[in-house]
Amino acid sequence: MKKTKKRKRIQLDGQHRRMIAGALGCSDSTVWNALAYRSDSETAQRVRSMALKEYGGVETYDIVFVNE
Repeated sequence: MKKTKKRKRIQLDGQHRRMIAGALGCSDSTVWNALAYRSDSETAQRVRSMALKEYGGVETYDIVFVNE
């Protein structure tokens, strides 16, 4: 049986993702993981905060199908 789940993420264009990575001195993959809520480190929290407050990021949800 398939179930659906919602995964939270923050939408942000590539240019702004690179700007955040440069400002915080971290890699693009660190920013990508933070915006997809795949990590919850102090850096990830700073990335999400910057994305939402300074770069106009938008919180959205992806619908994912899960087999159970």
